Amino acid sequence: MPAEQPPARRDALLFAVGVALWLAAQLATWPVALSFGDEIGYVGQSRALLDGHLRPQPGDAGIWLQSDHGPVGKYPLFLPLIIAPLCALGPRLMFAVGIFAALALALIGARILRMWGRSPVWALLLLAHPTVVVIARTVMVDVMLAAFAVGAWYALARERRVAAGVLTALIVAAKPPGIMIAAALIAGEAVQLWRTLPLRGLLARLAPLGIGIAAGVALTAALNVVATGTPWYGYAKQDVGAPLFSLTHIPQRLPWHAAGLLLSPPLLIAGVWPLWRRRALGPLFVVVGLVAAMSCYVFVDRGRSFAETLVLAPRLILPAVAILIIGYADVLAGLVARFPAFTRWVSVVIVVLPALVCWTLASRHRRWQEAPAEALASAHQLAAALDQRELGLMGGSFKAGMLFPGRIVAVDGTPGSHPAVVLCGEESSSHRQPGRVFHCDLPGYDDRPLPGGFHLLVRSQRR
Repeated sequence: MPAEQPPARRDALLFAVGVALWLAAQLATWPVALSFGDEIGYVGQSRALLDGHLRPQPGDAGIWLQSDHGPVGKYPLFLPLIIAPLCALGPRLMFAVGIFAALALALIGARILRMWGRSPVWALLLLAHPTVVVIARTVMVDVMLAAFAVGAWYALARERRVAAGVLTALIVAAKPPGIMIAAALIAGEAVQLWRTLPLRGLLARLAPLGIGIAAGVALTAALNVVATGTPWYGYAKQDVGAPLFSLTHIPQRLPWHAAGLLLSPPLLIAGVWPLWRRRALGPLFVVVGLVAAMSCYVFVDRGRSFAETLVLAPRLILPAVAILIIGYADVLAGLVARFPAFTRWVSVVIVVLPALVCWTLASRHRRWQEAPAEALASAHQLAAALDQRELGLMGGSFKAGMLFPGRIVAVDGTPGSHPAVVLCGEESSSHRQPGRVFHCDLPGYDDRPLPGGFHLLVRSQRR
C-alpha cells in the first residue's frame, strides 16, 4: 500500500488541481467580445499605440475626450501599454491579462494562508468569487489592481521591502484609486511599527514604500503627459453632472457595497476578524478606506437584477474584497478544523467549487457574446474576401468590432471614414442598459442584415 502523501504536498497538489480546473473552464469559454464600455477605451488606446501615435487621430475607434490639446484618451495609459503587444499578436489574447492576474491573486493568497498556518487550498475561494470570475474575462484593470495590493501586503508581511515598494508603485500607476490603497498600506504599516521602532528605524522601514508611491506618482504623471499633455488623467475633462466624490452619494452606493460584503459570499465581512487578530493593519486600512471611498463615489456597477448587481458592484472595491476573502478563508479553515472527519470532503468541495462557479458564469457570459462574435466573424470573412484589412465600426458594434485583427475605423460620415466594409449594430451593446437604437443606413453602402441586430455595410460599386 503506497505511503500517504505529506499534508503540505497533498494540499499543494489539490491547489494546483483547483487552479487547473478553473483555468480549463476559462479556456473552454474564452471571451469573444468586450463586455464593458471602458474596455472600448482601453483597447482603443492600445490600438492607437500600435498605429504609432500616442494620442488619437481622426477615425481612431475608442473613447476620447476633448481637451486643450485636442482629443485625448479617457483612461490611464498603464493598461493599454500592457495589452498592446497581446493585441498585436491577436486581439483575443488581451483577455489573458485578467486571467493571469486572477491566477497570481490566488497564488499570493495561498502563500498568505500558508504563512498563517492554513492550507493553501482555501485560497481557491478567490477564484470562486463571482466578481473575480467575470472581471478576469475582461480587458479591465481591477483584478490586476487586487493582485498588486495583495502582493504588496504579502511582501510587507515577509519583510521584503523592495518588492513591496515595486508593487506599491504599480498599485499607484494602475488606476486612480491606487494612490489611496498605497497610502492605506503605508499608514497601516506605520501604525503597526511605531511603538516598537525609534523614529529613524521607522522611517528606514517605510522608505521603500514611500519611494514606491513617489515612483508610481511620477510614472503616472509621465504617462498622463504623454497621453493628455498634462499630468492629470483624461477623466478630468469629463463632466458627469455631479461631484465625483460626495457624501450625498452614500445612500445610493453604500447599500450595494454592503450587500456584497454581507451576501457574496455570506458574511464575507467576517474576514475582518483575522486581520484584526493578527494586527494586519495595512490590509485592514485598505478594506475600510476603499469601501468608504467608493461609497462616496458617483458610480457603482449594476446589473439587470439584484443577483447581477451582487456580481458587478464589487468591481470597484475588488482589492478590499480579495483581502476579505483571505480572512474569510482563515475563518472557515478554523471552523472546519474542529471537525477533522469532514476536512478531506471539504477540501474536495473547495477544489471543485471554483471551476463550477466559473463554468456557470462564464458559459452565460459567452452566450451573451455569441451574436456580436458571429457578426465580427462575418465582417472578417467579407473583408478577407475583398482583400481588405480595415473594418469600419458604427452604432452598437464596438464591443465586437474592437477585436478585429486588422485596422479599425470609427465611421461617423466625416471625410476619410469610408472603409470598404462597415459593421454596424442597430441596438445598444450594453447588457445592463439595453434599449438605445442606432441607425445603420449609410449613404453609398449596400446593407447586408445579420442576426442579433447587426448589419454589414459594403461600399457600393456605384459610388
